[in-house]
Amino acid sequence: MSNKNKLTAEQQTSIAYSNFLTSKGLKPRAGQQEMIHFCSSLINDIPKDNDKPVVGVVEAGTGTGKTLGYCLPLIPLAKEKGKTLILSTATVALQEQVVVKDLPEIQSQGGLKFTYAMAKGRGRYFCRLRYDAHVDAELNAYGDVRDDMNSLGAEFQSGEWTGERDTYPLELTDKSWNKVNAVASQCPKVKCPHYKSCPFFAARSRLEEVDVVIANHDIVLSDLSLGGGVILPVPKEAIYIFDEGHHLTSKAIEHFAANASLDNTARWLGEVSDMVMDMQTPYGEKMNDHVYKLVGLASDTATELMSVRGTLLSSLSFRNDHGSIDVYRFPEGDVPADVRSLFKNGIYLANQMQILVEKMTTIIDEAGDKVQADENARHKMAIGDLKNRLENLLDALKRFSAPTRKGDSTVPVARWVNIKRDNKSEVIIHSSPVHAGEHLNRELWQEAHGVIITSATLRTMGNFDAYLNEAGLEKDTPTLLAKSPFDYENNGVLFVPKMRSTPKNAEAHTNELIELLPKLVLRRKGCLVLFSSRKQMTEVCAGMPEDVKECILMQTTMPKSEIVSRHKLRIDRGEPSIIFGMASFSEGVDLPGDYCDNVIIAKLPFSVPSDPVSQTMTEWMEKAGRNTFEEITVPQACIKLIQAVGRLIRTESDTGAVTILDSRIKNTRYGQSILDSLPPFRRVIR
Repeated sequence: MSNKNKLTAEQQTSIAYSNFLTSKGLKPRAGQQEMIHFCSSLINDIPKDNDKPVVGVVEAGTGTGKTLGYCLPLIPLAKEKGKTLILSTATVALQEQVVVKDLPEIQSQGGLKFTYAMAKGRGRYFCRLRYDAHVDAELNAYGDVRDDMNSLGAEFQSGEWTGERDTYPLELTDKSWNKVNAVASQCPKVKCPHYKSCPFFAARSRLEEVDVVIANHDIVLSDLSLGGGVILPVPKEAIYIFDEGHHLTSKAIEHFAANASLDNTARWLGEVSDMVMDMQTPYGEKMNDHVYKLVGLASDTATELMSVRGTLLSSLSFRNDHGSIDVYRFPEGDVPADVRSLFKNGIYLANQMQILVEKMTTIIDEAGDKVQADENARHKMAIGDLKNRLENLLDALKRFSAPTRKGDSTVPVARWVNIKRDNKSEVIIHSSPVHAGEHLNRELWQEAHGVIITSATLRTMGNFDAYLNEAGLEKDTPTLLAKSPFDYENNGVLFVPKMRSTPKNAEAHTNELIELLPKLVLRRKGCLVLFSSRKQMTEVCAGMPEDVKECILMQTTMPKSEIVSRHKLRIDRGEPSIIFGMASFSEGVDLPGDYCDNVIIAKLPFSVPSDPVSQTMTEWMEKAGRNTFEEITVPQACIKLIQAVGRLIRTESDTGAVTILDSRIKNTRYGQSILDSLPPFRRVIR
């Protein structure tokens, strides 16, 4: 087709949408149409020389069809702009759904022409160099090689297997796989003798060639932490879609955190000699000097860190809230000067090690033909691993011992020390941002060509303010509420019964639940009862009459997948079935029709800030005179409740009832605001 007759991206979207609806026998959905227009307009209007973040936020209600809502406009638009579309989901399971179901359907039913590939972490691919090193080690140690290792090598060598773990035809344990998978820090890249047949780099090159890359939030954040463009295409050349985007901020905080186990560090520092001793002979006298200095420094560093470990154990007042981990959190993330000074010498010694490792890396890189290719590659792998470990150690030590930035407007960094009592009192230092916004703005919003964030639950208390703040986005960021097509008012009932107790009196509330639930759980076919407390769930289950108890499938007694499978089987047989579950059953569980027509929520899902990151954030806000209950606790509970209520209506024909057994939702100002945020079911409030 000539350029004169070539269809614009907007025209391709319009034709594809019409084709898709016709082939599926569907009618246009208003929310979906609004989403298509929003995504198209936002990304299409980006000027070529744009230097400002272009981010749009879309809450697409259940049933909107958001995958179609962003794919139809953005796939042809990305192609037209010469950009790669990176579609990021919250989990690998959702990734696979997009690859196996959604995109093939858009191609076949919509008629859009595009190529796509799934991005996976480097650790999902076989590394021939690490395999050879492990096989050599087994031969030296035992005189033979285990069958599973021989099979791996044979399958890859023959070409029968591509080197991607998920396609390996035989059973393989994680323990075995982790000895031969690709590891970034040990990769010699183009210097590797197996580079041309490397499964990871073959997959990576395919990502540069396709129109759409299907990733997940962890892979995107890992790529950004490496500088961008390492695992995925370069951010400036990419348009990102973050589906299930409400998970992005919490995952970002995890990725931008740093920690170091002083015990494990001392252990691997003791192994430095084994890692580098065989590098002396091939590279000459200078390398020989570096090796001996490095081994000596490693020993000194290990001794220093174990001394710090002992001082921390004896000087900090650790507390144990639950389990086998003791915690000491530094108030406001402010590590006192005397504690910071403990790390000064360790940081100096690790820095000296890093300088030597850089010199050794240069020698290995410049060896050329003087050293056999296989041997040189193995040395690059070992020195790369050591370099990466030192970088991570120094990052953790420096961030933990950094002076706290002062000022009411400066968001603190949480810092704390853990002791794992079940692992010989292992001591781990931690530092973590308490807010993801600054990092996301610097490393993603400012770098990407354009971004769409979407989810069924992004608003709290009727607006996007809380999410925009969490994500580090300006208040004037373009947003859209794409409403669900479901007829909530006619298909569902929201029931809030009169109750004598509130959850503030845990014992009285539990007793009242035991009294009320037998009358509620068997009213319809498939019941889901959601709890915020494992203790309350267990006690309520124990208090149920036998005829109800025999219908209950309770979380913690069997895997989640097994509970869902048994529940569906019972409903298919016409038998009653009741799931007792907690937070993980409030999201990502799809039980349409009779499988879930009766949702009962034990209490509003308020969470007490118990982890060091949340506690530090709360402490800082309260010191600044801000109301953490209104700004954090209530919005978070609102999101969780919306997700829980969303388990009821999953298709246009679903019907049922939601019951909330917490009178605070009708008797408090914040409760009324949360109530107004829920889908517009017919309300029965007593």
